[in-house]
Amino acid sequence: MVERARPEDFMDIAALDRVAWSRNRNAGFIPDGEHVWRIWAEHALTFTAREAGQLLGAIVAFPCLDGRYCVHKVIVDLDERGKGIGSRLFERLLAELDSIGADSFLTVDPENEAALALYAKWGYDERLFVPGYYRPEEDRYVLTRRARF
Repeated sequence: MVERARPEDFMDIAALDRVAWSRNRNAGFIPDGEHVWRIWAEHALTFTAREAGQLLGAIVAFPCLDGRYCVHKVIVDLDERGKGIGSRLFERLLAELDSIGADSFLTVDPENEAALALYAKWGYDERLFVPGYYRPEEDRYVLTRRARF
């Protein structure tokens, strides 16, 4: 079941984030910690997917000064990947963004072709290549999706 995160979910989400991040191409850098997940769980658009009380995934988008939302992260338990959990989380988030008329953006590793195809399917069709987005060796595409009414 996908639902809004509760403030008390932050420790579980942060723990899942650390494990999921370990598979990232740049896993040597620290993932988001408990402190920021605490804030996001209460003040951002954060949704969780649970089954029988177990956290299977989470997604977060936070508001930016220009009125758009930054879709910062979608994470799914390593054993649960490929079962549509990430898609359900994204669909719930996009429905919420559309209901408030908010555009959104996200960044993606240019080598992650599967993610690029998936994000295009969900309407992230504006693409900007930014070399050295995070660090000199970490290029990114910034993908933008306009709200659907």
